[in-house]
Amino acid sequence: MTIWNLRRRIPVSGVLCAFAVFLTVGRGEAEETLRVAPDRQIDVQHIRLELDVDLEGRSVEGTATIDYRAVRPLGRTVTLDAVGLEILSVEAGQVTDGPDGLTEAKFVTDDDSLQIVDPGTEAGSAKRFAEDDAVGRLRIRYRVRDPKSGLYFFGPTDDAPDVPLTVWSQGEPRGSRYWFPCIDHPNERQTTEMIVTAPAGFEVLSNGRLVSREELPGDGPKRSRFHWKQEKTHTTYLTSLVVGDFSVERDEWRGRPVTYYVPKKRAEDLRRTFGRTTEMLEFFSDRFGIEYPWDKYAQVVVEQFIWGGMENTSATTLYERALHDERAMLDSSPDWLIAHELGHQWWGDLVTCRNWSHMWLNEGFATYSEVLWAEHKQGEIERDWRLLEKSRSARSGSAQARSIVDRTYPHPGSLFDVRAYPKGGWVLHMLRRRLGDEDFFNGLKRYGTAYAYQTAETTDLRRLFERVYGVSLERFFYDWTERPGHPELKVTTRYLSDSRDIEVQIEQTQKADPFVIPLKLRFGTSTAGADDAVELRDDEFVMTERSQTRRIRVDGEPLFVSVDPDFSLLATIRETKPDQFWEWQLKRGVNVAEIVRAIEHFGAKDSARSRELLRDALLKPADGPAAHHGVRSEAASALGRLKGEVAREALTAGLNDDVPQVRRACAAALGQFKDDELVVAALSQKLKQGDDSYPTEAAVLSSLSGLSPEPPLELLIEALGKPSHREVVRIAALSQLGNSPQRKAFELLFEWTGRDRPDVCRSQAISSLAHFVTHNDLGDADSRRVVDHLVGLLGSEGPRHRATIVSALGSLKSRARSAADRLRHVADGDPNDGTRDAAVAALSKVQAEENGSSELAKLRQDLEAERRRVRELEQRLQSVERAEAKAP
Repeated sequence: MTIWNLRRRIPVSGVLCAFAVFLTVGRGEAEETLRVAPDRQIDVQHIRLELDVDLEGRSVEGTATIDYRAVRPLGRTVTLDAVGLEILSVEAGQVTDGPDGLTEAKFVTDDDSLQIVDPGTEAGSAKRFAEDDAVGRLRIRYRVRDPKSGLYFFGPTDDAPDVPLTVWSQGEPRGSRYWFPCIDHPNERQTTEMIVTAPAGFEVLSNGRLVSREELPGDGPKRSRFHWKQEKTHTTYLTSLVVGDFSVERDEWRGRPVTYYVPKKRAEDLRRTFGRTTEMLEFFSDRFGIEYPWDKYAQVVVEQFIWGGMENTSATTLYERALHDERAMLDSSPDWLIAHELGHQWWGDLVTCRNWSHMWLNEGFATYSEVLWAEHKQGEIERDWRLLEKSRSARSGSAQARSIVDRTYPHPGSLFDVRAYPKGGWVLHMLRRRLGDEDFFNGLKRYGTAYAYQTAETTDLRRLFERVYGVSLERFFYDWTERPGHPELKVTTRYLSDSRDIEVQIEQTQKADPFVIPLKLRFGTSTAGADDAVELRDDEFVMTERSQTRRIRVDGEPLFVSVDPDFSLLATIRETKPDQFWEWQLKRGVNVAEIVRAIEHFGAKDSARSRELLRDALLKPADGPAAHHGVRSEAASALGRLKGEVAREALTAGLNDDVPQVRRACAAALGQFKDDELVVAALSQKLKQGDDSYPTEAAVLSSLSGLSPEPPLELLIEALGKPSHREVVRIAALSQLGNSPQRKAFELLFEWTGRDRPDVCRSQAISSLAHFVTHNDLGDADSRRVVDHLVGLLGSEGPRHRATIVSALGSLKSRARSAADRLRHVADGDPNDGTRDAAVAALSKVQAEENGSSELAKLRQDLEAERRRVRELEQRLQSVERAEAKAP
C-alpha cells in the first residue's frame, strides 16, 4: 500500500492494517515503498483563482473555481489536496448551472486534504458532481495566513528594515496545495487563470497572457487588479504568483512579449543578464523543431528565492544571484541558468513527467539545454568542458547507489540530485551520439509533438525513438536509466615492437554487471617523410563483456592512443600507457576530457618532468582545447598538489594571467604551500593590488588566511565590508573566521547570522559559527548560547536557512543535545523534504555521541524512525476517522 492509497477514503480497518504492517516490516523495506502515479478521481479542466493579497498581513483571501470531469464514478466525495487552508465555504454543481446556479456543499478537511461531500439527495446528486461528459464545478472560498510552504511572504522588520514587501510561490514538488486547493501531482494538467488584487504600485506576475490591469476606485488604500490567463494546459506545480516592486523592461519575439522583472536596486544589471533571451528563444525553437509554445516569456528575480530558478509556465522565477554586474561577467555568465529554465518550457512544461520517478525527463533535458546553448554560443570546446563538469557530478553521490528512474524514492525531494540533472543530461548526449544529430533532434521534435500538453514516462521516449528509427534501445535505457552506476574502465596500452602492434586491454572494473557500451579508440602514428603529419586510425566496437582486447598493426612510430576521442561516454577511465603517449595527449589532446586525464596522470607523479609539463600546460598551452581556462585551471590545481619551486613560480606567475578563472585557480592552488614565505608574500601583494575578478579576490583571501598560523583578523574584517557577486568575498572571510581562535571572530560570526545581513552570508556565518565551537575550547555557557541562538532562529526562517541551521546543530554533536526535541520536531513536521532529511541526519549525530556505542546509537536512530512513522500513521488514522465521522 502506497502513500497515495492512504490518502484516499478507505475503511479505518485498512489504515489499522497498514499501521501494523508498517511496524512489523524492516526499516529498509518500509523505506522502499513502490511509488506510482496516484489514481485520478477527476480530471481538472480549469482553475480560476481570485486572490486578494495582503502583503503586510502575509495573507491571501481567495476563491478557487475548479472545473472538472469525472474520470471514474465519484461516489460521495471529491478530494483535493489542501494543506493549512482555512476553508470558508464550498459550492458545487455543473458548469451549465451558470455562476449563480451552484449550491452549498458540505466538506471535511484534514491535515492534507479537502473532501467535498455530496449531501445525497437525488436532485443534488445530479448537480453536485460531473457525470458522463458533464463538466462539474466547485467554488471554494478560503483564506491562507503565512503558509508553511508553497507561498513565501517577505517584508521589512525591525532587524531587517530593507527587505522589500513581496510574495512569491514555489510549487515544485508539492507546494501548490499550501496556497490553493488542487490536485497537486504532475500527472494532472489544466488551464489556469488568476485575478489578483494587490496594493497599487506593485507588479503582479502569473502564467499566460495579461488580460487586463486596472486601478480600482475607492477612498481607502489604492489597489490594483491584474488578470492573467493560461489558456494551454500545464501541471499544477507550475502555477505561479509573484507580487512585488520591480523594475520592468520588455522585448518582443515573434510577436510575443518577453519581459524581465528585477529589483529596482539592480535595474542596471537587467540587460547585461537577460540580453540574450530572445536569441535563446530563437535557438531552442529551431534546435528542438518546436516553436516556443506559450503566449509570453517572463523572468522575475525575487527576494530570497530558495532555488536557483523555477520554470513556472511562461514565467520563470530566479534568485538574485542570477543578476550579474560588470565584474561578475569576467568569471561567469547567467546564461547557463537562463538556458536551463528556458529549456524547461519545452521539457517539463510542454511535456511533463507523469510521476516523479521519471523526473529526469524534466531536469535531464533542461540540463542538456545548457550544453546545447554552450555549443551554439561558444563552440564544441566549451560544450565539452560543460560535459566534463557534469560527468564528474554524474559519477558521484546517489548516482552510484540508485538508478535515474527510481520507483522507491523516500520523497520527491530526494530525486532532485545528480541523477536527474547531470546524469540525465549525459544520457541524452550519449543517445545523440548513438543516433547522430539528425535523427536525435528529429526524434526530440517527434517526442515533443506527440506528448505536447501531456505527461510522459521514460518508456514513451524510448518507444518513440524505436518506432521512428527501427532501433532497439531497450538495453541502452536499461543500462543508463534503470540501474545505478556507470562503467569504470581500466585501459592498458602497450606497443609490441616486434610485431609493430598496439595492444589495448579494456576491463570494466565496477562491481556491477558489465554495461553494453559503444567504444572508440583512436590511434595516431607518424607518417614517413613528414615531420608533423599524423596518420589517424579509428577502431569502433561494442563492448559487451567485462574485458576485451583490441590490437591494431601500425607502420609508423606510435604517437598516441585516445580512448573515447569524441567524448561520448559517461565513464571513469583509468589508463596505463607509456609516458610519451601521455605527453602527446597533454599537449595535443583532441578534447578537454582526455587532456585533463593527462594532467591528472602527471599530477600524481612527483617528478621534475611532471612539474615542467604542468607548468607549460598552465602558462604556455597549445591552441585548441588545451587553451581552455578549465584545462589550465586543472593544471594549476595539479601543481598545487605537487608543490616545489617550479610549481610555486608557475602559480605565482599565474596570479597575473589575462584569464580571470586561471588567476583564481592559481590563487587557490597556492593555498597548498604551507610554511612558504615567498608564497605568503606573493599572495599578500596580490591582495593589496586587488583584482577585477571577485572569485580571484576571494581565493587570494582564503589561501592567505589558510597559510597564516592564525587567520589575519584585520584582513577578514576588511573583507566583510566588500560586497561582491554572490557575496564570494564575504563568504570567504566568514569561512576563515570559523578557523580563528579569537573571541572577536566568535562575536563577528554571531553578528553575521542576523537578519540584517545578506542571505547567503547568513548561511555561511551559521555554518562557520558551529565550526568555531567545535574547533575551539569554548565553555559551556558559550556553547549553550550558540545552540539556543540557532534553535531560536529555526522558528522564523525559510527552508534554506532551516536546513543550514539543523546541519549546524548536527555538527555540534553532544553540545547540541538540548536541541534534540526541536530537531525531532523538524524531522517530523517540516514541510520541506530536504530540511526533514537534514534534521534526521543532525539528530543522529547529536544522539550518537551521547549514546556511546554504535549499536546503541543505531537502535536510537531506528527508534526515532519508528516514532516518526507511528506519528505519521496516527495523523492519517485521525484524518480518516474525522472524515468518517463528519460524512453524512
